[in-house]
Amino acid sequence: MTSTGITGNPKDAGGVTAARNTAGVIAATAVRLGATHLFEVMGGSNMRVVHAFEDAGAVLHHFRHENGAVGGADGYARATGQVGWTSVVHGPGFTNALTALRTAVKARSSLVLIMGDVMGTPARNAPFEVGNQGLAPDALLGEIGVAVVRASAATAAQDTVSAYQAALHGCAPIALIIPHGIESLPSGSDIEPAIARLSGPSGKVQPTPEDIAAAERAIRGAKQIVLLAGRGGSAPETAKLLKRLAKLTGAYLATSVKGIGIFEESPANLGIFGGFTSPEGARIIREADCILAVGASLNYIQTRRSTLLFGSQVIQVDEDPLAFGKYDRADVPVLGDAAIVSRELIARFEAEPMVPRRPLPTAPAQMGSSFTDVSAPEQIDPRALATELDRLLPAERAAVIDGGHFTVWPIAFMHHPSPDSLMWTCDFGAMGCGLGPAIGACIGRPDRLTALYIGDCGLFMSLGDLEVAARERIPILVVCFNDGAAGSEIVLSEIAGLPADEAIFGVSDLAKIAASLGTEAAVISTVADLEPALAGWDRSGPLFLDCRITRDVRSPLYAQYI
Repeated sequence: MTSTGITGNPKDAGGVTAARNTAGVIAATAVRLGATHLFEVMGGSNMRVVHAFEDAGAVLHHFRHENGAVGGADGYARATGQVGWTSVVHGPGFTNALTALRTAVKARSSLVLIMGDVMGTPARNAPFEVGNQGLAPDALLGEIGVAVVRASAATAAQDTVSAYQAALHGCAPIALIIPHGIESLPSGSDIEPAIARLSGPSGKVQPTPEDIAAAERAIRGAKQIVLLAGRGGSAPETAKLLKRLAKLTGAYLATSVKGIGIFEESPANLGIFGGFTSPEGARIIREADCILAVGASLNYIQTRRSTLLFGSQVIQVDEDPLAFGKYDRADVPVLGDAAIVSRELIARFEAEPMVPRRPLPTAPAQMGSSFTDVSAPEQIDPRALATELDRLLPAERAAVIDGGHFTVWPIAFMHHPSPDSLMWTCDFGAMGCGLGPAIGACIGRPDRLTALYIGDCGLFMSLGDLEVAARERIPILVVCFNDGAAGSEIVLSEIAGLPADEAIFGVSDLAKIAASLGTEAAVISTVADLEPALAGWDRSGPLFLDCRITRDVRSPLYAQYI
């Protein structure tokens, strides 16, 4: 057998050294593939794997909840562009992880989940694990869109490489399942040959001349065009091409949340397309008769339940054939790589320029540029809070934003210069999925400040993992928008004509709770409290800001429902 690359003193696992059992081969292969960190909750069915990762040289991050552990790998993957690695136990550990897993699926995050499966074990051998905790994982994983690779002792290295390759090139979470008992068996699976067989991503999707011609005709026939770039159009080179295409066609520019910042220097930039669009920007979008969506999903929040597409011909460019019609109509579907399609269209409009119908457009002010501050002591206007944080925090930073009513403020009222500077973890619409990814992002990118923005409800859902940040002295900034209520439910109750009392819980002293877990913490009663709190932080560990905000400022995201 070839060298596994395991360092240190391998632990004994069932009489077989970790370097030569299945767990050891999986861990050593993963580390050779770049798994420098493992985000995990350890238990009976994965402890040999966890120890083997440590022996192989990986840094272990022991989370308090499986949702946080999977989220940590998700955030690490999003922040670094590398595959994130996580491990949880079978049964209840697995079900605890489902929300974070589904979030990662929706975010197209590259991660590998390693877990055991006890269902093939006779119940008499493991009565608690099988009888009480037994649960076949495949059906649930399939339901939420996670593909499965099953490991065996004979092919452990190849199986690990297969899971890694599928996660990396498929931009998706992959479950590497180890049948219970296999992890301690001897493995003759060779690591180096398995890694040598790694293949690169498939070639870029080439558009057909017919699709390009159809898109050209639609653009030439339009009176007002909005070019929307999503994640699939946000690569730096693609963004340059799209800006050039917009100049040639006289188009306004906009992005999805995942494409934020790529057009910020353009005077034609409307900002975020959808729920975060300013009223004037929304008016311009509704007046357009052509929407050119490049690498954007056109989901219901993005289009405000299709209302931003009424009266427009929709050209949708995507490399995934399943993207067309998934959420909304594509009048002119163009299957192809965003950069290739952009170059083809640019060549046509340079060869035969469009007749200018008007001067190049200038976009109106974006959301967050002005507001009337209604702050009072212990009742901070969340817009003023976000604006002051934007002024005080360093330019080299990343924002991780949890779900909830508050999310519009740090997204629309703060500066995010590039897609990798903003991570909104609301892909599955779940609160409480931000803390784990924020910890993972901070670990993956220690060169910049990572700040988590979270509401009090989301914090209570994930509070245990704040201890992880304190224990590991992770220099993360946690900004809690604390209104003592379920803010979204207050608004939804009002829309439904119901009293909001059941959504109001009272303001808890979250700074005191955070301090008891080992973080630096401060209560922010007015925006003036921010500067001294931040100035006194030496970033040798986490800082928690308990920001007391008013319930009286409503998120414009809900305007589409009123």
